[in-house]
Amino acid sequence: MSIKPHKEYSDLVLLLKSRGMFVSDILYAEKKLAQVGYYRLSGFWHTARKQMGNGCLSDNFLPSTSFEEIYKLYIFDKKLRILLLDIIERLEIHIRGVIAHEIGREDPLAYEKVEFINPNMLDDFLEWQKSITIKITRSKDEFVKHHLDKKQTLPFWVIIELWDFGNLSKYYSMLKPEYQNMVCKRFNIDNHTLSHWLRQINFLRNCVAHHCRVWNRLFTAEMTIPSVNNKKFKRYKKARSYFSKLGITTEDKYRLFSRIAVMWYLINQTSTNYIWLEKVNEILASFPNVPNAKLKAMGLGDYEKLPIHLLRNI
Repeated sequence: MSIKPHKEYSDLVLLLKSRGMFVSDILYAEKKLAQVGYYRLSGFWHTARKQMGNGCLSDNFLPSTSFEEIYKLYIFDKKLRILLLDIIERLEIHIRGVIAHEIGREDPLAYEKVEFINPNMLDDFLEWQKSITIKITRSKDEFVKHHLDKKQTLPFWVIIELWDFGNLSKYYSMLKPEYQNMVCKRFNIDNHTLSHWLRQINFLRNCVAHHCRVWNRLFTAEMTIPSVNNKKFKRYKKARSYFSKLGITTEDKYRLFSRIAVMWYLINQTSTNYIWLEKVNEILASFPNVPNAKLKAMGLGDYEKLPIHLLRNI
């Protein structure tokens, strides 16, 4: 198996130019390749590659492909990821609080007990417990040390501060339905849908945390969107009305906007003074000019920015 030879930054810039990319400032391009990496940046010029007769993409670029605009698209995605992390953080903290409050009311040590767990998920629960035990033993937090020094077991509302979004999502998915319902009623949605949403938001969180490109990502899982015609959501008039107005298509359920719509629905069950939507639209307004790169790839349909008037109508 042959391996491509290593190239210096100056050679990489020359390679891009030879393939038809416009580079107005060679030193700037070399600097950005050094900072970001050729391979990482290549994901942002994918749409600008010419298509060959057999349908495959050529290494050569379409006319008007500019290195500067490609880098602007990279920055666009970076700014978007930062805002996504902000709303996910808010959700994570709130969901922690709701789970700790609702399940902790039943038993301050419920997180240790199989009585709260769906019998079909017991093996998963044992593995999950191991991961939580490791978090406790490795923790340097004072609140953990305080309880351990006094030989006190950490109550639910304390230990949950050690959990990440994945721990939260997994724990909720393992609960018996009656305990899931104590949580999901706070978010005005059914337990199965909330469990699915948490899994998908956790996946998005991992993408963001690992600096993956998200603006045009095609996610592997379809986002569950409450619909007017689905009897499952008959009780949830607020959710049905909200999502039906957004008109998210089946194809767009695999795109970023469906995730944004769900997170905004969840966040609005507790907070209405959050100006996150406006911040996202500021970024969308800066979308650069890269051949074949369209905001539609976010799953926005015919919108060129977030439809704030619809998103706020919850």
